[in-house]
Amino acid sequence: MNLDKEKIIKKMNIIKRALQNLVELSQNSKEEFLSDFKYYDSAKYNLQVAIEAMIDIGNHIISRLDYEPPKTYAETFEILSKHNILPNDKVNNYKLMARFRNKIVHFYDDINEEEIYNILLNNLEDFEDFLKYISLFLEKGK
Repeated sequence: MNLDKEKIIKKMNIIKRALQNLVELSQNSKEEFLSDFKYYDSAKYNLQVAIEAMIDIGNHIISRLDYEPPKTYAETFEILSKHNILPNDKVNNYKLMARFRNKIVHFYDDINEEEIYNILLNNLEDFEDFLKYISLFLEKGK
């Protein structure tokens, strides 16, 4: 393997830090979360950063192992699954995350506070799963 494991681990740590922030934000009641733009903006930023880091990790692995290049961010996760780095049953979640990242960046006016709060309550385990699968992949490569 010609991977830069330090780079991958650095990106994984970015995801972990963002995830800690998101978990902390998820402890707010819905009313509290919706009442202060700082909670919403912080959650949106940490979601974007964590998803960006996932895509960066995927694209690093793909380029270093000379896999076919993805045409979209969502396709990054399909390629990782095709090469048995991510399980097939999680790919759709990760593709939705990539699309959500695009929504944050390009269609930010279509996102509302309740949507972000719902993600905090129901979807943070997707980040934990991704970290687990990448860790397993790195372990196999040793």
